[in-house]
Amino acid sequence: MAGGNFDTINRIFDTFAVTSRSRYVYVYDMEKNISRWSANAVDYFGLAGEYIYNASSVWETRIHPDDREKYVEYLGVVFSGKKTDPTFEYRAKNKNGEYVICSCRGVVIKDYAGKPVFYACSIINKGIVDNNDPITLLPNQYEMLNYMRQLKAQMRQYSILLINFIDFGDVNRRFGYMTGNNILRATATRLVQEGQNYGRAFRGDGTTLAFISDSMTIDDIKRFYGRMRTYTRESILVNDNKIGAEIAGGVIVASDYNVDEHSIYTSAKYALSYSKTQKHGNLIIFHNDELENNKSSIELVDEVRNSVINGFDGFYLEYQPIVSAVDGRLVGMEVFVRWRKEPYGEVSPAEFVPWLEQDPVFYNLGNWILENALKDALEIRKNNRDFYLSVNLAFMQLERSEFRTTLIEMLRKTGYPATGLYLEMTSSSRQLSIEHLKSQIEFIKSCGIKIGIDCMDFASLDYVRHLPIDLLNLVPSLTGSITDNVSVKYMIEAVTSFTHRLGIRTCYSGIEDEETARIAKQYPISDLMGYYYGRPCRIEEFKRLPFFRQ
Repeated sequence: MAGGNFDTINRIFDTFAVTSRSRYVYVYDMEKNISRWSANAVDYFGLAGEYIYNASSVWETRIHPDDREKYVEYLGVVFSGKKTDPTFEYRAKNKNGEYVICSCRGVVIKDYAGKPVFYACSIINKGIVDNNDPITLLPNQYEMLNYMRQLKAQMRQYSILLINFIDFGDVNRRFGYMTGNNILRATATRLVQEGQNYGRAFRGDGTTLAFISDSMTIDDIKRFYGRMRTYTRESILVNDNKIGAEIAGGVIVASDYNVDEHSIYTSAKYALSYSKTQKHGNLIIFHNDELENNKSSIELVDEVRNSVINGFDGFYLEYQPIVSAVDGRLVGMEVFVRWRKEPYGEVSPAEFVPWLEQDPVFYNLGNWILENALKDALEIRKNNRDFYLSVNLAFMQLERSEFRTTLIEMLRKTGYPATGLYLEMTSSSRQLSIEHLKSQIEFIKSCGIKIGIDCMDFASLDYVRHLPIDLLNLVPSLTGSITDNVSVKYMIEAVTSFTHRLGIRTCYSGIEDEETARIAKQYPISDLMGYYYGRPCRIEEFKRLPFFRQ
């Protein structure tokens, strides 16, 4: 095996393995279809040896049947050289026939022509798959998705109901984590009892509980949810103490057998989130009249989700100018994501972003938006040292610790200066604890990046009290009625006075005419943004704006 590709594999392998002694390691030659595996991987998974021919098909036989299609799809994207999340999870069978959860993180190595030639990967063994959640004793999320796939394969219509406590963090703070776990277990037990003979209960992600039924009607589910709501309000007993807590609920009827089960689950999560944040726990049926975005169909959101997975097909970016409130010169731009694909045409972000925020793929989309916006803004920043780029930060980016590494790599790769970047927290960031937000934001600011926040009400100012905020964006939902509502006028006056005294940059957005611009300039603000100064447009058109030429 000496010489040629084997020497190359060995050199890469030896370098790679030094930093990965506690993990399984392999290096794959894409052209020759040969790979080398670490000795511990050979022993644990019962492989034929360190060097394996036709490695992709050999390893594929060890992947769990329910994960195989996603695994093949993922590798296809990676090997083609397209940008994707370097970390991927699946279940693989060891030599004893037990399935273990594997977290795979790999890097593609290209030749001088930019062609992918090697794939170096480390695999973390996260343990044997336990089909039951240890706290609630319910089947876990893997089992739930597997059951949904089975129903889909049998072409059986079903409903999935998700319930969760409106503020489980408050439950833990009031009673402690042990009591919180007991409350969750008691609720899960009651869910099983109420649904006996009608369906199956599962533990979803986080503290979400799920109930799937292929026999209950929507009216049955409404009554079922009503009984669960009464129980959590009045009848939870923990250590002989009665504890009351409010729950929220979201449900979707799965009747389209072409839709991915992940899309169905995410749609139910969207309805659950809407119940928690907008409807005080009243049951929300996905795609019913109570949802503001009821024009979105499950087929559409499934297509959008698949577009993220398939190399962000159909997505593009537009930019809106931000001008100085003092002299009207261009000082920055904010990025907006768009999606267009036939037969749906151009779909408003208001229709797909709130839904997609419930899905793990939104992390990848957020990173794609940020990296491409940095590339587009680089030339402008080079010619204008005071120019800044404003990008909304997805909840999942703030949630994940690995975003720190991803962010640094983006800045290094694009060459965009950190001091010209404002990352704005959206309202969804309120799901995270102040402690976690503070840790993430302090790291981001240590890189030289500035932090912004959307201000929709006085509650937003509480973040200014706890976090080192650099930019406050007065959004149209707050400023829109300033000419008709004296309360809004005084509120804007108080907020801008507050930020001015603290030296926080303030942007007044939603300006559509000269009169609104005149009103905005009466307050101590820094920047202005709105259709009056320019609509969102692609970067090529942005560079032709009068502001840009000046």
